[in-house]
Amino acid sequence: MFVIDCPAHRSRMLLSERRIRSLRNTDTGVVLDLECYCGHVERIRTGRAAGMAGTVTPGGAAYEAAGAG
Repeated sequence: MFVIDCPAHRSRMLLSERRIRSLRNTDTGVVLDLECYCGHVERIRTGRAAGMAGTVTPGGAAYEAAGAG
């Protein structure tokens, strides 16, 4: 399960793994695209490399840790 901040719903949405649209392993971390029920696509960057790069992606753990959520 994944939690995203959906701008169309103006709230947090709980999404299952069925809402995964793409999952890519890159040099800057794992990039996960999730599609909300309304069609909004949220991109989450995670993984060890993402933490080292200081990536802050809306809806991601680094985003909340930065106090932006």
